[in-house]
Amino acid sequence: MFGVSHRWHRGKYGALLVTLPFRVGRRAVQAAAAIGALVAAGTGLGWPAMAVAQDAVQELVWPLPPDVPRIRYVGALRSESDIGKKGSFLGGLSRAITGKGSGDLSILRPNDVYAADSMRVFVSDGAAGAVMVFDRGAGEVRIIGGKEGFGALMKPMGLGGDGRGRVYVADPSAHRVVMFGPNEEFLAAFGGPSQLLNPVDVAVDADADRIYVADSYLHQVVVYNHAGAIVQRLGRHVGDLAAKRVQAGAAGDSSSHGVQAHYQGTSRDLVENRGAEPGEFRYPLSVAVAPDGTLYVSDGLNFRVQAFDREGTHLFSVGRLGDTPGSLARPKGIAVDPDGHLYVVDGAFNNLQVFDGQGQLLMSFGSVGVGPGQFWLPMGIHIDRHGTIYVADRYNDRIQMFQYLSVEESATDTREPN
Repeated sequence: MFGVSHRWHRGKYGALLVTLPFRVGRRAVQAAAAIGALVAAGTGLGWPAMAVAQDAVQELVWPLPPDVPRIRYVGALRSESDIGKKGSFLGGLSRAITGKGSGDLSILRPNDVYAADSMRVFVSDGAAGAVMVFDRGAGEVRIIGGKEGFGALMKPMGLGGDGRGRVYVADPSAHRVVMFGPNEEFLAAFGGPSQLLNPVDVAVDADADRIYVADSYLHQVVVYNHAGAIVQRLGRHVGDLAAKRVQAGAAGDSSSHGVQAHYQGTSRDLVENRGAEPGEFRYPLSVAVAPDGTLYVSDGLNFRVQAFDREGTHLFSVGRLGDTPGSLARPKGIAVDPDGHLYVVDGAFNNLQVFDGQGQLLMSFGSVGVGPGQFWLPMGIHIDRHGTIYVADRYNDRIQMFQYLSVEESATDTREPN
């Protein structure tokens, strides 16, 4: 577990406080979480308790005054009670102690999040092995995909969407990407063992008819069109996927979970495809598309994010291994706001760093902890069309929400920050 130290960084948005990690006891954080949950439970039940917590921190902003705020804390999603469903006393107590309500659907170990807007928020849940839909309009949480049928999901990870009602789910255990329609119905699936080894994230550029799939074991981003045909592969392409499948079979693993197993001491990835040069990857983990079509790829063990144009040409890279502002130690999810700023989640620093469209650091926010604006191994991130930022806060079992404030919004926001 990591705590934080602080350093000041002078960015384009002013003097910014950058959080950096130091080691603290895991039990201390767990104790703080339990105390915080019990205090929250004592303020009320279900939605009222959440409302009190949000009211107390609704003016939490980054960067701090006197600089102009760019990010505002909004709230968090944990269970059905957070979108209007009332809970019982026992349900509230159960949630305070275990993190799960009595009889309601609750987030536990979220991997990723997607939302075209705040009315429906999709969450891939690692513990449930399912995709949850937080439907604010209906005031309920649903499960899509399930374990049976054409749209069955084995281990949903990364989520993406085209902004036109279709949602895409990367399912590494099934070696495929599953597409659901506006009514959450199964539409199609593409990939398969002959094309993908471990697809972990997906992003869509609907205007260019491109679906980008990050495959961490192939060390590639595989580019599909809407018909499910491969258009391009980004990254090294010297390894033999078919031979890797044969190797898995020779190791006695004939199940569909074969890629998740160790093959008698050999690596699970296609080692020959690993690379560190521009345009090459070593465990790509996340993909995101900017409004202008720029593709960003979180390149895990190269400790950077790479940018590409729509033709697949490498443009520039962001980050390097280190603990100084702009460095990355454990890059996870990435997203782009409506003004083209790049957000990079770092699981070691427990924060988000924000860069401009040329890769220059602007600011960072977040620190380790269980409170609002704090994280405990953040994973996936998504920014919707209105600039609402959603972050999968894995070990805090929640989705935290923030609002990006554009230059115009910041100029007209006269509220005093708390």
